[in-house]
Amino acid sequence: MPKLFAAESRKVITTGLLTTGILVLIYIASQWVYTSFDATEERRYTLAPATKQLLKDLDDRIYIKVLLAGRFPAGFKRLQESTEDMLRRFSQVSPQIEYNFENPNEGTTEEVNARHQQLAKEGLVPTKLRISDAAGASAQYIFPYAVINYGTRSIPVNLLQDDIPGADKEVILNNSISLLEYKLADGIQKIKRQTREIVAFTEGQGELTRLQTASFEKDLSNAYAINRINLDSVVQIPKEIRALIIAKPTEEFSEAHLFMLDQYIMNGGHVLFLIDPLVVSLDSINQNKYYIPMPYNLGLDPLLFNLGARINPNLVLDLQSTRIPMVVGMQGDKPQTELFPWYYHPLISTTSDHPITKGLDRIQLEFPGSVDTIRTASPVRKTILLQSSQYSRIQLTPVRLSFDILREEPDPKLFNKGPQNFALMLEGKFESLYKNQLSEGQMDVLKKAGLPYKPSGDSAKVLVVTDGDIIKNLVNSTSGEIAPLGFNKYENTSFTGNRDFLLNAVEYMLDESGVLEARSKDIKLRLLNAVKAKEEQTKWQLINILGPLGMVFLLGLIYQFLRKKKYAN
Repeated sequence: MPKLFAAESRKVITTGLLTTGILVLIYIASQWVYTSFDATEERRYTLAPATKQLLKDLDDRIYIKVLLAGRFPAGFKRLQESTEDMLRRFSQVSPQIEYNFENPNEGTTEEVNARHQQLAKEGLVPTKLRISDAAGASAQYIFPYAVINYGTRSIPVNLLQDDIPGADKEVILNNSISLLEYKLADGIQKIKRQTREIVAFTEGQGELTRLQTASFEKDLSNAYAINRINLDSVVQIPKEIRALIIAKPTEEFSEAHLFMLDQYIMNGGHVLFLIDPLVVSLDSINQNKYYIPMPYNLGLDPLLFNLGARINPNLVLDLQSTRIPMVVGMQGDKPQTELFPWYYHPLISTTSDHPITKGLDRIQLEFPGSVDTIRTASPVRKTILLQSSQYSRIQLTPVRLSFDILREEPDPKLFNKGPQNFALMLEGKFESLYKNQLSEGQMDVLKKAGLPYKPSGDSAKVLVVTDGDIIKNLVNSTSGEIAPLGFNKYENTSFTGNRDFLLNAVEYMLDESGVLEARSKDIKLRLLNAVKAKEEQTKWQLINILGPLGMVFLLGLIYQFLRKKKYAN
């Protein structure tokens, strides 16, 4: 009998040692070999095909420095771990990807201050967090950036989405994690480009000046070459211009201009039409007790109709809007003002998962009209990108505008028109406006220039926005200082959605690799029910503590029972 027990003991010890050895080997191998199986509903651990192809095509080393090392609160810890996981997956696809995490808050006070000043010069603005622990509360500056280095070039990538007032911080962090793949892949794609694609603004039809679009041009120039083109000085828009921006024109386009735009689109050119439907501004109302806006006579309607869009000569009012100051009284000889909602300036919150609009901050518009889709001769994909809230109202021209609307509370019954379209993306192979009706004069122009006429087009993208001011930045008339795009001087707030929407639109038009599609990836935020968690706190604590102990005790009883039964005789 003792021999049986000794043999059984040796067997148990041998099995235990063998199992332990296997587990140790698996652990050691896991430190060198990274693999994962994606069983999530939203495929959060699977890279987009375009991202994989981008990484496979790398022919030189890409070094990524992430400034997210250190001790963080739970939310930023998730961002840190998700960034490391994403870069690990990148390096698994391509050995050219190398990365490292650094802590910009490490070192002596002098070293930290000098490092922070250098990062500020490079445009890396920190986020201030309040950290609470056993030692008390303290402030910490966090730099949520990855700096991508390729050869002698480097480009910073902001890993943290802009804060949206009123939005839960967990939602902001979750959006940031959802966009990690796109931001890192987009940064790699941009730094790899040997030449910059050309994006041009039109001139000659009363468009916004260089100063009025300076903020957006500066942001755009980080990835593209910026140019200006006067349609009166050319017979054809050069093919080298990959995207054309028509920013708030106020004068009529001639037939020759329409023909040039038509043929530019037929040759695969992309166009952003940022159009004001009516001649109106706050200044025009301020100068008079009332104002009746008239439609712009731009001559673009036939071209837009042919492409699949119709801009309506109306104004859309929205209860969700920005505010303007109004005098409410006097204190001595000084007027006292308060901010009131101005329904003609809608504040747009995007909910679409389209790559252009996903995760954007709010977008401010000024006196926008609505845009409808039109049936086209050729198949054209039409996507609504921006809409008003459900509490909207439409005013058809002619309409009398004044500030009297602010004197009374709005009647919700009047704001019952539902969401109205402000931005429309058209994609496909369009047919020429001049198909089967080309004039002799137009044929002569093409013949003299040695240019062919295209009755149907290559694949192109056209964006129509019913507000030219979406791209306009404020300019200090005294100092000439340029305000950031989306800055609201009355509320002293910057709405970064204006900038991001337009940048994403240009990127979407010119992104032939498809990397931008990674922006549509959605990682669902599954939050605990805080009230229920608090009510059942004790129950789940007992289950977590006593449950494993009970399982061990039960397995021990079963083991003893089986052992006793086996050796009872």
